[in-house]
Amino acid sequence: MASIPPIIDIRDDLRRARDAADADVTEDFETVRDRLDAFGERDRADREGVVDEIDNQLLRVEELLDDEEATRAVRSARNRLHIYRESLSSSDEGLLVVDSGVYQHEEPEAERGEVRRPLPVGEVTLTVTVANSGEDAEVEPIVRFYDEDGEELESASGPAFDLAAGTEGRMELEVDVPSDATRYAVSVVRAA
Repeated sequence: MASIPPIIDIRDDLRRARDAADADVTEDFETVRDRLDAFGERDRADREGVVDEIDNQLLRVEELLDDEEATRAVRSARNRLHIYRESLSSSDEGLLVVDSGVYQHEEPEAERGEVRRPLPVGEVTLTVTVANSGEDAEVEPIVRFYDEDGEELESASGPAFDLAAGTEGRMELEVDVPSDATRYAVSVVRAA
């Protein structure tokens, strides 16, 4: 079962929006949270549908809000969904990032695996698990870093590794996170 990619784990934005909202959006946000919880059990096509459903739900919520701070938080959540869609479309067919995480080098191994909030700055290790539903391939992960407004700051690619058809592979990539990065998204492509 795949985890929720950090870029679309929008619960922090939902909390901010709910706390600032001038309308009762609790039920709408519960629906979004339920869809997020079901995300990891879906295949790629279903995941894209879940993201579309969440985005549509948030658009309806955005139209209900008059509070600027709540609206900004909902827009941030929707922007993160759009970044995720872009990372999916940047991945080659048959390849899917099923999990990723970031840890700083000085962290004890027992504490690794969870993405830290906020995203650690400086030299970190990014772990990526990739599934290959196509043919044997040499694959390469690409990580893109974004600021709070969803603007791409920079990207880095990892070393290529072989991934047999019908398997998953995990790799680590050393990256330097920009100081103003708050989010990241990972895509995977066949190595050139």
